[in-house]
Amino acid sequence: MATIRVLQAIGGLTFSWKRGDLVELPDDEAAKWADGVRAELTDQAPPPTPVDNDPPAPASANPPAPPANPDPGDEDPDRFDPADHNVKDVLAYLEGVDEKEALRVLQLEEDAEEPRKSIVGQRGSILERAQANDQAERAAETSRGGGRGDAIETR
Repeated sequence: MATIRVLQAIGGLTFSWKRGDLVELPDDEAAKWADGVRAELTDQAPPPTPVDNDPPAPASANPPAPPANPDPGDEDPDRFDPADHNVKDVLAYLEGVDEKEALRVLQLEEDAEEPRKSIVGQRGSILERAQANDQAERAAETSRGGGRGDAIETR
């Protein structure tokens, strides 16, 4: 058995630990919780290695992770590029995006060889709509049970 010190409040169906609680657990379970964020081991012995009962996944099932800081030239080809669309389509796309995406698209348009004034001239109103979209999405997430579920709340 090993003892962990809880670093942040943790709760489940059958337990509730608050910050600073000392909890005695089997060695392999303590090793899972003692990740330095949720809890830490209080014993002086090195933490036991967690037991992994799952067989290793085939190499093809684990594609390589994208680089942490991708090269700015490595744009995702599926992302919306205003250069590939007419003004009407760009403005229609910007109607339903969040602020981050609106800023990205507007920056691409402003950096273009010939920025279209009918798009960049509406920057303020486009960003206001995008901020409103962000607020509406946050409200929707809250109504889904405080962000605890993926389904729409029904009453």
